[in-house]
Amino acid sequence: MNITVNSTARSTGKKKADAPGALTLKPVHMRKLAAIIDVKGRALFSKNFIIMPVFSLGFTFLMQVLYERASGGLEAMNAYALAMGMLMNVSMMGFYCTAASLAEEKEKNTLRTLMTSSVNGLEFFLGSLIPIVLMTEAVNVLCVFIVHMTMNPIQWAAYLAVTTTASVIASVGGMLLGIFAKNQVSASTLTTPVVLVFMMIPMFTGFSETLQKISMFFFTGIAFDAIANISNGLPAVDAKGIAVLAAEFILSVILFLVLYRRNGFER
Repeated sequence: MNITVNSTARSTGKKKADAPGALTLKPVHMRKLAAIIDVKGRALFSKNFIIMPVFSLGFTFLMQVLYERASGGLEAMNAYALAMGMLMNVSMMGFYCTAASLAEEKEKNTLRTLMTSSVNGLEFFLGSLIPIVLMTEAVNVLCVFIVHMTMNPIQWAAYLAVTTTASVIASVGGMLLGIFAKNQVSASTLTTPVVLVFMMIPMFTGFSETLQKISMFFFTGIAFDAIANISNGLPAVDAKGIAVLAAEFILSVILFLVLYRRNGFER
């Protein structure tokens, strides 16, 4: 009798642990992670996604030309053009591409196949996140050269640290939206208002004191202001900015974990 009960308990426990919506800290196998990163990285160069980084680079170049002509070559405007391009890139790549990529997996029914195979949720999460963050940062670096902005090693380190943090937060946010997106069309519908809020408010802070106050609580606003600070030789982010970045990163991860526990990668 005891053997039957113990066997049943172990069987029940195993089913709970293997449930697709349960997030367990299983070990990450580097081969599987590398395979997912390779697949996701290749997908980012498809026609559905490559337009986003290309658009961000083109937008940055356009802003640089316009502000250079309007200011008569004022160097400070190069930083403003860079901030605009970075904001566009982080918002579009982080939110939209991450959500659309997850939605595409659902459309092709490859997500369910992956999650019922030997790939665990953490491997899929990291494998989906890493390629997008790397591409976003690659574009952010190219934007610096497009606007002809010069930075010393310390400024480069600050720039990369802030923009990488912003990219990670936006990408986790994109994964959150991707959970609710059934296909790429719904992903676009869900991400558009979010992108507009996180992108447009920092962009228009110069026209409204209210927007400036609101922007201080957005990770995109912190990153936007950080570029101006770097250009002026000031610390990229103050203590309040670091607290905002840390809080929004932790909040986004917690929200993702809660939703994943309830629904897995599908809702």
